[in-house]
Amino acid sequence: MKFFDTDSFEEIWATITRNKFRSIATGFGVFWGLFMLIVLVAVGNKLKQGIMGEIGDIATNSVFFQPSRTSEAYMGYRKGRYWDFDSRDIELIRQKAASVDQIAPVLWSGGADKNVVRGMKSGSYTGLGVYPAQFEIEAVKIESGRLLNEVDVEEARKVCVIGKTVYETLFAPGEVAEGQYVRFNGIYFQVVGVVSAGTGAMQIMGPVEELFYMPFSTNQRLFQRSDSFWFLTCTAREGFSAAQVETEVGAIIRTAHNISPTDTSALWTLNVERIFNMFRGLFTGVNILMWIVGLGALFSGIIGISNIMLVTVRERMREIGVRRALGAKPWNIIVQVMSESFVLTAIAGMLGFLVGVAASLLVDKINLGPGGGVSIPVAGDPIVSFGLALTAMGVLMASGLVAGLLPAMRALQIKAIDAIRDE
Repeated sequence: MKFFDTDSFEEIWATITRNKFRSIATGFGVFWGLFMLIVLVAVGNKLKQGIMGEIGDIATNSVFFQPSRTSEAYMGYRKGRYWDFDSRDIELIRQKAASVDQIAPVLWSGGADKNVVRGMKSGSYTGLGVYPAQFEIEAVKIESGRLLNEVDVEEARKVCVIGKTVYETLFAPGEVAEGQYVRFNGIYFQVVGVVSAGTGAMQIMGPVEELFYMPFSTNQRLFQRSDSFWFLTCTAREGFSAAQVETEVGAIIRTAHNISPTDTSALWTLNVERIFNMFRGLFTGVNILMWIVGLGALFSGIIGISNIMLVTVRERMREIGVRRALGAKPWNIIVQVMSESFVLTAIAGMLGFLVGVAASLLVDKINLGPGGGVSIPVAGDPIVSFGLALTAMGVLMASGLVAGLLPAMRALQIKAIDAIRDE
C-alpha cells in the first residue's frame, strides 16, 4: 500500500468527510495553534526590528559620561562637591585608556531668544561644540555639504553644520546653505553642511534637526569662560568592550579629579552596549515565550486530533478486523490511520499558516496616526522569514504523524476475530 496513491487519498478523504462537523471542530485546534504560532513569532520579530531600529546606526560600543555631585569625602574634599571635565581629561584618556577608540566631548551654548539669525529670519536653537567623532556616534545623515573635520577643530574655525529644521528656518526651499553666513549669539559662522537624524539616531543631545554644530575649540574660545565641559562620549576600540571603556575611563577621570574610587554617584555613565545587550536578551526571552505559547496551542490541537482518531479507530473496529482477516499487514493498518491523521493535520495547519501570514502582514497596513489607524512608532515590518515557514512546516508534519501514532498502535492491537464478533 502506497502512502499517498489516488485510491488511498480518496479513501482518506471519504473517512475525513464522513463526519464533517467533527473533522472541522477537530482541525480547528491545529488551525488555531499554527495561526497563533505564526502571528506571535512574527509580531515578536516586528517589535524587535522596531526597537533595534530606534537604536539604529548609533555606535553601540559607546559610553556616555557626565559629572555629578560627589557623595563621599575624599583627599581632603568634602562630599557634595561639584566638578566638571576639562581638556586635560581628553589628553589623559588618549594617553592612558587602551580600550578607547574615539573621544567626543560636547559643549552646550544656548543664548537669548532668536539667537540664530540670517538676514530677517531667525530662530531659537541650541549650539553644540563637538569633535568630528560626535557625528559618527550619533549617526547623523548628511543632507548637503560636509561635516566638521579635525582641521576645523585644530584651527578653531568659525564654521558650522546646521540641522534641517534650522536650515528651513533660515533659508528658502532649495536654497544652497553652504558658504552662507549665519549669526549664532551675535557671532558669524559660515555654513558647511546640513544634517538630519540618521536611522534610529538616539539624539541624546536633542533633536539633530534643531541643533547648531560648531567645532569644540571654537565654542570653547568664543563662549566658554573656562576650560571645563560636562559631557563626554567614548567608543571602544576593536577587541574591547564598552564595559572596559566604562571602567578604564572612569578610573582615569576619578583619579584626575580626586574622586573616591567607590563614589558611584560622582560620575554618571550610560553604557549603550549594555542597553543593546539587555534588549537582545529580552527579545530572546520573548521569542522563547512566544514559541512556548504557540507550540502549546498547536499541541493541544494535536491532542484533540489524536483523541478523535482513537474514537474513529473504535468506530471502525469491524472494518479493521475485516482488513486483517483478508490479509492486510500491520504496516498497512499503521499507514491507513496515520495518513488520515496527517492529512487532517496538514489541511488545518496549512490554513492556519496562511491565515497567520496574512494577519501578520495586515498589521503593517493598520494606521491610527493623523490619517486614521494605529501606528506603533517602534514597530518595523512584520517578519515571517523563510526559516520560520520551514520550521512551522516541519512542526506541522511531525505533529500530524505523532497525532496518528497512538491511534495506529491501538488499531494494531485489534484482533481480526474479536473485531468481527464486536457489536
